[in-house]
Amino acid sequence: MVSLVKPMVRAGFVALTDCAPLVVARELGFDERAGVQIEPVRLPSWSAMRDHIAFEKLECAHMLGGLSLAMHLGLSGVKTEMVVPLLMGRGGNSITISKSVHEKALEAKGGSYIGNRANSASLIAPIVEGRKEKGLPPLRFATVHAFSSHNYELRAWLAHGGIDPDKDVQLTVVPPPAMVGAMMKGEIDGYCVGEPWSQLAVEAGIGCIVATKADLFPQSPEKVLAFRRAWVSGHGDEAAAVVDAVAGAMTWASVPGNHEDLAYMLSRSEYLGVDQDVILHGLMCMPRLTPGQDRMPIRHYMSFDGPGFAYPQQSSALWLLAQMRRWGQAPAGLEEYAGKLCDPSLIEKNVRYSVESKFRKDVGPGDNAFDGINFDGENIEDYWRSFPIGGALKAS
Repeated sequence: MVSLVKPMVRAGFVALTDCAPLVVARELGFDERAGVQIEPVRLPSWSAMRDHIAFEKLECAHMLGGLSLAMHLGLSGVKTEMVVPLLMGRGGNSITISKSVHEKALEAKGGSYIGNRANSASLIAPIVEGRKEKGLPPLRFATVHAFSSHNYELRAWLAHGGIDPDKDVQLTVVPPPAMVGAMMKGEIDGYCVGEPWSQLAVEAGIGCIVATKADLFPQSPEKVLAFRRAWVSGHGDEAAAVVDAVAGAMTWASVPGNHEDLAYMLSRSEYLGVDQDVILHGLMCMPRLTPGQDRMPIRHYMSFDGPGFAYPQQSSALWLLAQMRRWGQAPAGLEEYAGKLCDPSLIEKNVRYSVESKFRKDVGPGDNAFDGINFDGENIEDYWRSFPIGGALKAS
């Protein structure tokens, strides 16, 4: 007799808009149609996520690409071999500075800034230098985890503006849902985080978005669907079913006509617990950048669709490794092992998705980078050493 009970798979997530594919897979039954039951488990921080995966309290997760690689390499917590069969989304991150810092920065620029967002670190450079000259404490910025794209984006943005993130400012880690509160209390002057936590600071009138992931590294890896490799080796069919369900949910989430329903779904207390309209405008790629101003269309501000980004390319892991090398987080010689993190075999078991262009390798993780530095996955050492801050100086 065939059992009608579907295998249960515990999937962790942090309260961010880009957890949507896991939520949709469960709420709309993509999981059961694929042959499993996904149990979404909300966790308060990425460190908690790491430990729940490592100690087998979860089978898979909506996870930072950099954290999954750091676990795989033994650089964060207990060394845990991981496998990433799917990249889950594009964009969603923003660099937000406090309204007071923003106003001071504009005042120093004569009242307005006409440059592009990718170069907007130049806004705060005079403030950073002025505080140093006066012996005042440096500006304090937060990211969500040391091994996160947010950390690499914030650092690269600062460095591009001539600010050394390890010498000129102070960096700290704050869980995503706590970012707005930390800024409101004056504990941090800025942060890089995923939606909806940047929009909430703007809507609360305390923060201004000065740059987005779409402005900086539009093709770089963001969140991934990550599994413990040991679990996949004994549960290949269940893992493939989860990938099937999440891939289908990504396709649904990418349809603009579904965004209002998706925003409502995510707004529920068990998921984000945030106002539906705040979530919706992030999904629509129409964020408000400063309090009181009109919303602005930003291409690829957030997406679950697009050529090539969902396919787990080896170069995505190597791009993340290159950022770790640039900022002194990883030793040399890990390229071959790092490349094994991304494994397309589970998505390629499913003909429906393996043949679709959006799941194919059409773009590279370093394409259209704001700094103009070409990323070559064949030689990440030359890549990261080419940067004047966090590169050549760190290597010397």
